[in-house]
Amino acid sequence: MESKQSSIFASFIFALIFIVGGWLFYNHVSQTIVDEANASKDWPTVQGIVNFSDIRSSISDGTEMYSVDLSYAYTVQGENYTGDRISTIATSTSSFSEVDKELSKYPEGELVTVYYNSEAPSISMLEPGAGFFTYVITYGPLLFCLVGLLMLLQVLKKVGLLMLALFVSMKN
Repeated sequence: MESKQSSIFASFIFALIFIVGGWLFYNHVSQTIVDEANASKDWPTVQGIVNFSDIRSSISDGTEMYSVDLSYAYTVQGENYTGDRISTIATSTSSFSEVDKELSKYPEGELVTVYYNSEAPSISMLEPGAGFFTYVITYGPLLFCLVGLLMLLQVLKKVGLLMLALFVSMKN
């Protein structure tokens, strides 16, 4: 009986960790990213110029990963700024051709439309709005909450069965 109780207790703790961790990540990380992505669609724009455009490579878990390495310059109300974000979330991939295709939109010297935060003009990007990874970061933590709730239901089911078994054994 001791191992069943410790197993139930461990499952209960894991369920709580999944629920609370998922919810905290959603509230404090995901929501901030989504809010910025949605707000960026309404940010003012200025013309900028791409200063640097290349492919960055790195090794992650033994796999070569590629990402866009970009820098652009723009001016807001006489103040000069530089930016390096294409969208809200920077991503990397093992597909060189995918990054090369993305990079071809931003060759050095190219004039670009820069979306900037009017309250903090140093915050900028070239492609506003939410993309695929924004949704992954938004709904991934909620999936953890769902898994935690399912685990919690399993714990409650086990506790109910244990209580029923105890009740039946006490009757006999």
